[in-house]
Amino acid sequence: MLKISERLCTAASYVRDGAVVADIGTDHAYLPIYLALENKITRAIASDVNEGPISKARENISKYNLDNTIDTCIANGLDGINKYSPTDIVICGMGGELIVQILESSEYIKKQGIRLILQPMTMVKELREYLQNGYSAIAENVVFEDNKLYQIICVEYDGIIKQYSDIQLELGIKNIENGGDKLKMLLDALIKKKEKKLNGFKLGGYDTTDIEKEIIELKKLY
Repeated sequence: MLKISERLCTAASYVRDGAVVADIGTDHAYLPIYLALENKITRAIASDVNEGPISKARENISKYNLDNTIDTCIANGLDGINKYSPTDIVICGMGGELIVQILESSEYIKKQGIRLILQPMTMVKELREYLQNGYSAIAENVVFEDNKLYQIICVEYDGIIKQYSDIQLELGIKNIENGGDKLKMLLDALIKKKEKKLNGFKLGGYDTTDIEKEIIELKKLY
């Protein structure tokens, strides 16, 4: 059985049973292979913008005798993804800004019932700012791996515009609702970041009122 990282395993847990899954930026196709071996999906598309990763993905797919279950394609983001009719689309390991660009370029993901499972490496707040324009949070999670926190965001398009606070955008409304140790990890990291900024403001002689209020509000969530 293929063993994958906790980060990918957590993302995989939000793929629905019987799904047709598209793994965008698949690298070595570990995620769709894992899902196929777990008998969780009916079909998969492993997509990447470069030939190198796709070539390695094909080798791995053949190694596990999954050529009839997992297709591969070289594509930029979600270009041409509609011909595969995926129900669940996974985008892991990219910067939040790049994920936004990929989502912005596709109308397919706005079809009813299409699930997006996103794991940004950076700019999580900026990704959520984009998603509040028509996407509803289904689930969120936090993984601590290789001394770094990763956030997994699962959404579906409903066309309803939301308006979240900065704290909700940073932490995620589902993470806040769930609470517990994972929220505490996020809070610890965010407060540390804010306090560093606060000290910088103080040294520079800037007004620190707003950032002090932010820290107080964050500490209320413990």
